[in-house]
Amino acid sequence: MKKIVLTGGPNGGKTTALSIIKESFNSSVELVKEAATMIYAGGFPRTDNSPEHVYCVQRIIYFLTNELEGLGEKTANKDAKLLICDRGSVDGAVYWPGGMDDFFKKMNTTREAQLARYDYVIHLSPPLKSSFYKQQDVLRTESYEESFKVDERILQVWDGHPNRLIIAKEADYLEKAKIIKDFIGNLLK
Repeated sequence: MKKIVLTGGPNGGKTTALSIIKESFNSSVELVKEAATMIYAGGFPRTDNSPEHVYCVQRIIYFLTNELEGLGEKTANKDAKLLICDRGSVDGAVYWPGGMDDFFKKMNTTREAQLARYDYVIHLSPPLKSSFYKQQDVLRTESYEESFKVDERILQVWDGHPNRLIIAKEADYLEKAKIIKDFIGNLLK
């Protein structure tokens, strides 16, 4: 089973893409939910952005991401040919106060080892029109302007992956959906 990660800046359309992928390809794909959403929606406090708090939550997200992906691989529907992950194990490096190199060192791994876990990377950038940006809430704390800075850091942390599809911020959700459906459809052929 091939492993694909959907990543990108806040409000890039990852959740919408996952719904479209599941609806379009049914049992041919197995989805892995985003660890950060599970943690924050479950009540993990997000009001304190101190380094200690961020270190703690990013360690939890990293290890939960690995566990969820492992579970997805072991328990996937027998017809599933693709494991589609909502974010990946390298995304936490973007938020790590000590920087990318320190993140991988503290996680006892390397960036190269984590990039190698994924066969394909689909990067969805935030929309250019601010009217399409979902306002801040407990799950999305970045402002519209900050979302582009986060997106740039995510592009950097995934740089060098040999099979990366970057869907530009100029694309609207319908365009993004078509690009993703075509990409996944070709992988399933």
